[in-house]
Parts: sequence; structure tokens; C-alpha cells
Amino acid sequence: MTVQITDRPDGVAMVLKPLAEKTVSQGYCVRSWTGITAEITDLHGPGRGPEDLRSKRPRLTAILEQVGGHAEMRLTPPCQARSRAEIGYGAANHLSFIPADMPFWQFAQRFRYIRRLIIDFDLPVLAACLGDEIEVTSRFAPRVMFRDSRILMLAELLADACLGTHADSRSYGDSLALAICYNLFRPGRKDEKRSGLAPAQLRRVTAFMEQSLPNAVALKDLAEMTGLCESYFSRAFKASTGMAPHRWYLAAKVQRSQKLLLETGDSLADVALASGFADQSHFTRAFRTIAGVSPGAWRRNHGI
Repeated sequence: MTVQITDRPDGVAMVLKPLAEKTVSQGYCVRSWTGITAEITDLHGPGRGPEDLRSKRPRLTAILEQVGGHAEMRLTPPCQARSRAEIGYGAANHLSFIPADMPFWQFAQRFRYIRRLIIDFDLPVLAACLGDEIEVTSRFAPRVMFRDSRILMLAELLADACLGTHADSRSYGDSLALAICYNLFRPGRKDEKRSGLAPAQLRRVTAFMEQSLPNAVALKDLAEMTGLCESYFSRAFKASTGMAPHRWYLAAKVQRSQKLLLETGDSLADVALASGFADQSHFTRAFRTIAGVSPGAWRRNHGI
């Protein structure tokens, strides 16, 4: 098996290597910051068998971007694929934290593209840098497929910093690394209470919302499915998913459009209409809000 390594001028190692039989290609970049080692990975489907992601150090895994299918994280290797409704959520923007040396598996199927960030933590270095501001212990409890909008935002920025070539990217990356550590390990975090939807409620609601795409379901109808009032349902949904229901719909429509951008040669106007947007202008604004770039730029960046 051949592995191709390209050295960049800024010292960042870029690696492209063949993967498991079901996966077409992968590219990744590894970089070290204060107290962490970060690995940003681009996976191209259509599938990937159980992948053991255990580490000698505490590890945070973030699924930052995903087109099609789902990526499931588990403490035991999955015996067989499960539907998105059974998993609870199949889209991106979920995190998993695993203590050192604990078995940890990723299973992904029917996807076109996944962008994944893995962070390994050097606890002695972090303790020296942050002192009493964080709880450093070897007895962490695992947290699988959880959502935290603040950590996800920092993880997105760190992933971009991993690929950065600016002279000041070192200090910028160090700041992001310490911010992630503070938000993940700060004292009292485990006692914070967020009242979200029950897992069964979340599975039922998100499955119904997905089946209704590209049309939205009235907030009143979603709340009635869970037996909650509209205002409480909105807060609980956001606590469970990291986004309000209307934002979830927007992200889901953009994800639907990304699949069309990759799989078809349709014009942006046709993709916009097929994804449930009023016109190309509305589509472009929404796409930029969720993905950070225009649909045309995103399509070019992904080789279409």
C-alpha cells in the first residue's frame, strides 16, 4: 500500500493515503498546539467500516461537515448499520469525548463527504497552562455524540487554523486550543443542567422533520408530537441539537443541496428549487450562512 506525503512550506504535514475497501479517498493534516494535537480529516464515501479511534490520551472527536449518510460514534464496534432514525441524528455538528485508552469506534455509511476533527489532550501541559481553571483528572467519563455550540464553533476555527499558512497562526491556534480545553474541562461543567428532549422524542421529531423536507413543519405540530408547549419545545430542541428548529431546517436544506451539488451537474438555480429555496438568491444567502461560502465556491472546492 502506497502512502503519499507532501511537505508544505509552513511545516504542516499533508497526507493522502488509501483507506478501507469501501472508502474512495482520505486526506488529513496533523498539527500540534499548546497542550493538544489536532488532526483534521477529509473522508470521501460511500462508506467506511468500523474504525477504532481509541487514543493513549483523552480525545475529542468532532464531525464538522457531512454530506449524505451518517457517522455514528460508539464505545463498542457496531455489528451492523442502523438507520438515522434509530441513531437519533445523522447530520454533522456532534462531539464525542473519550478518556485515554478507552475503546471508541466510528461507523459511517452512505455518505459522500465527512470532515472530522480529532483533538488529543496533553493533560500535564494543560494543567501547567490553565491551573485551577480546568479540572485535570485521569478518571473522565465518556460523552458520546453530544452537542455544544460553543465548542463546535471553536473546533471549526481550529480546523481552519490547522490548514493556515499565516505567520501569526501559531498564537491564534494556541488561543483556540486553550479555549476548547477551558470549555471542555472547566470546573463545575459536569454539574451544568440542560433540559433537552428525551432521546425517543428527539428521534421521532427529527425523523418527521427529515421526511417533510424540503417543506417545514409548523412549530405547533412539532411541539404537539412531544406533548410540550411551543416555547418549551424550542428551548428543549435547541438544548438537544445545538440549534433552534428553524435553523435546523435551514441546515438540513443546505445539506440536501450539498448532495445535489456533488451528485448532479444541475445549475445553482435548479439546485435551489429542488432543495426548497424560493430562488437562487435566497439559496446563496442561506448556504453562505450555514457553510461559510457560496454554493458555487463550495462545489469548486469539492472538485465538481
